[in-house]
Formats: sequence, C-alpha cells, structure tokens
Amino acid sequence: MSENLLEIQQPEKVKKPRLQFIDMARSFAILLMLEGHFTGAGLANQYRNEDYILYNIWHNLHGLTSPLFFTVTGLVFVYLLTGTKSTEPFFQNTRVKKGFNRVTMLLFWGYIIQLNLRDIYNSFYNGTAFHLEWFAAFHVLQSIAVGIAFLLLIYGIHLLVKKGDIHWYYLTAALLVFIGYSQMKAYIQADELRIAGTTLKASYWPNGFPSFIQNMFYGKYSDFSFMRYAGYVLLGGMTGSIIRKYEHLTKKNWFGILFILIAIFLNAFIQPIFVQLDSFTEMIGLCQKGVYELNSTAFMRFGQVIGLIGILMLIDGNFKIKAPLFLKLGQNTLPIYVIHVIILYGGIFGFGLKPEIINLNLSPYAALGVSVIAMISFTIMVKYIEPLEEFYNSVLNRIFFWRKKA
Repeated sequence: MSENLLEIQQPEKVKKPRLQFIDMARSFAILLMLEGHFTGAGLANQYRNEDYILYNIWHNLHGLTSPLFFTVTGLVFVYLLTGTKSTEPFFQNTRVKKGFNRVTMLLFWGYIIQLNLRDIYNSFYNGTAFHLEWFAAFHVLQSIAVGIAFLLLIYGIHLLVKKGDIHWYYLTAALLVFIGYSQMKAYIQADELRIAGTTLKASYWPNGFPSFIQNMFYGKYSDFSFMRYAGYVLLGGMTGSIIRKYEHLTKKNWFGILFILIAIFLNAFIQPIFVQLDSFTEMIGLCQKGVYELNSTAFMRFGQVIGLIGILMLIDGNFKIKAPLFLKLGQNTLPIYVIHVIILYGGIFGFGLKPEIINLNLSPYAALGVSVIAMISFTIMVKYIEPLEEFYNSVLNRIFFWRKKA
C-alpha cells in the first residue's frame, strides 16, 4: 500500500538528479497533517485560547496543513505529467491512464474509510438506529480526486488547443474555481445568518439534490468541498508546470528567493487588492460587497505554501540532503493517510483513539507527546512497508481488475 497520495504516479527512471525539495515538501505535508490531527484530537478546550502565544502559532500552522497538502498534490502530479513529451492520444497516454486510476482509487478509499462496521453491527444485532449520512460525506480524498480530474481535463484541453503554456490554463481554472467558491461562501454565510437562533433548517445547495451530491458543494458533511479545495490543486498544478519548464533554474538561489518574494506579496497585498476588486464589482452591479475578499485567506495560504517551497528549494540547492527515510514518508502518503484515519478516527471499523481514548482531554504536553509518538510510529511503518506491497496490490487487482491493463 505504498502508493503515494501526493505523488500520484511513480517517477520515471531518468538520469538527471531528482528535485529533492519536492520530496521534502510532500514529506513535510504528511508530517504536518499527522501532527495537526493527533494534537487537534487530544488538546483540551481550556488550552485553546488565543491569549496563549504557542496556541496561536500552532493554530496558524495547523491551518496551513490542507492548503499545503492539496497544493503539493497538484504540484507533483503535473510536474510528473508534463515530464515526458508523449505523442500518444490523450486516453492512451500512460500517465493519463495512471491519473484516472488514481482518481478511482482515491474515491474508493475516500468512501470506504467513512464506513462504520461497528454501527452496522449494532444496528443488525442490537436494533440501534443506523444511518449512512456520514458515508456520503465529501472529505479529503474525494476532494483531491476531483482536483486531479480537473488537472487531467485541463491537460487534455491544452493538448487540443496547442497554444500557450499549460500553467496559464491551470491558473485560469483555479481563478474560476475560487470565484465560484467566493459566491458559494457568501451563500453559506447568508444561510448561517438566516438560521441563527431559529428552528429553520440549512438551505443546502444544490437544493433538492441528494446529500451525496450536496456534500460536494454545500451540504451537512462538506468541510472538504471541492469548491473550497480544488483551487489549491489547480494552483499546485500551475506551480508544478512552471517548475518543470524552468527546472534548470531551481538550483539557482534567485529562483527560490523569487518564490519567497511572491509569498510575501500575496500575504501583504492580496487582501487590499480583493477589497478594491469588490468595490469595483459592487459599483458595476456584478456582485454584492465583500464577496471576493472572502478568498483572501486562500491566496494568503497559497502564498505561504509557495514561500515554504522556495525555502526548501534554497536548502536543496545549497545542501546535500541525506535523509532517505524522511523523503520516503512523502512517497507513501496514501497508506499513511488511510491508516491514520482508521487508528485515530475509527474509520471502517468504528473503533479509534478518538473518542474512546483521546477526545479533547489532554494537556498541551500530553497532546504533543501523542503527536510525536504518532509521527515516529508512521515513520517506522514506512521504513518496513515494502513487505505489504505485494499483498495490497494483489487485493486491489482483484477489486479493480482493469488496473492490470492500465
């Protein structure tokens, strides 16, 4: 089960050296995810106080986890997708086929880990109430799958059009997604105000559709709506195509510094720019006040991701990184993610550390200790993961028989 959630495809054997800053970025992303989830599950509410500087630092860093995870996914995927000049038709392209297989696998695991066999058992044998509402949730893996599907679709459009660099296509698509999400976020905020302090029910969108569809946009379980996160994947795809095009410059210090300067610009100026954009669009009657400013945080977070990549680029260009186990973590993000959901949240089986053992009941030191233990445990798992590969792949090949032909 060593398939990689962030890498998506296995890199081809090439003579030129790997860009280790990419490997470092995805390893950092998965470790940040583990730390954030385990600490967040255990840290007691009395310590979640903005008066504590350390809590503010942790909370801000935790908020970077999803943007980093989704952006690096798109970056690595497109970097590999655009690595070879294939003359094969779109649907016969090996990397495209692997990409669609990856979309299928992410959707499969995304919904499977939302099963709760414990509830099913209790329902059948104890007569307790049982519902499948949570199974219809749209979560991380499903959102990443949609993002990758967008990357493949735009790649196909670029092959048809054959004009301009592909990173402009990804940027345009990302902006369209964020514009759509800003409108949806305004709708959600208005809906929350409408039902506040009343017995009214939320007006989920699209209205009248099954929750399975609504959760993809705005539903009861749509914290990871693709409208909210696919933009990061597309911006990551843009970044990956730029890095591929200017790969020969990534060892130059000025190139990494440029990424950091872009990050500073986005964090310093994107909000006032969106405020002015809102004023203009309101003046011409295009939308209500403050809609586009709702995307300020998203672009600031993307800027922070870009800044981190720039720093890692400088490290890669100036130091010899010899940390194979650390880099191996980033090559096994899918099994790490799935297994951590099973262990921490009780995915599939219904028994997890939360809430049976840890449930917002730990001191900061204890919560940090749990996170450190989790990161060490998953690192050990990754070190010895190869013996599981043959069994895992054999099981998947029986379920998804078409994988052998891809």
